[in-house]
Amino acid sequence: MRLLREQLRRQLPELERNNVQLRAIGQLDRLPLTVRWELRRAIRKLSHNTGLILNLALSYGGRQEILQAVRRIAQEVQSGKLQPEEIDERRFSSYLYTGPLPEPDLIIRTSGEQRLSNFLLWQCAYAEFYFTPVLWPDFRRRHLYEAILAYQGRERRFGGVGGPVP
Repeated sequence: MRLLREQLRRQLPELERNNVQLRAIGQLDRLPLTVRWELRRAIRKLSHNTGLILNLALSYGGRQEILQAVRRIAQEVQSGKLQPEEIDERRFSSYLYTGPLPEPDLIIRTSGEQRLSNFLLWQCAYAEFYFTPVLWPDFRRRHLYEAILAYQGRERRFGGVGGPVP
């Protein structure tokens, strides 16, 4: 966690220069107080940026995220604020940590692993996956370009069996 705190401080000027907005998902209340403070400070400082959104998954698990959303929905149904028939995919998605963010188009999995590892289980329903043997610390710009080129060559069907969905 000390490394996270240090990197938040160190990378903040570059994130600012590059118009990056910072967000974080997960059970953030489980992080040490000093890390939460530094994270909130960085998020606040970059909140006005309009470019890329960098979303850190910290103390995060996809199953836990879904359970948390179900519990919040159940509480709203129980209190009468929400009717069961009002729950659809869009409404459910709004209760997830990623709430207003778009679902990922591409998920890059480093280190040769070919599994989700409990990551964005709901959100990745129509994402394309790119697997690379390169370890994360060694992942460079050229590897990102390789992943993007592979992604651009794919035909996205979004669950359909014919051609792309308009």
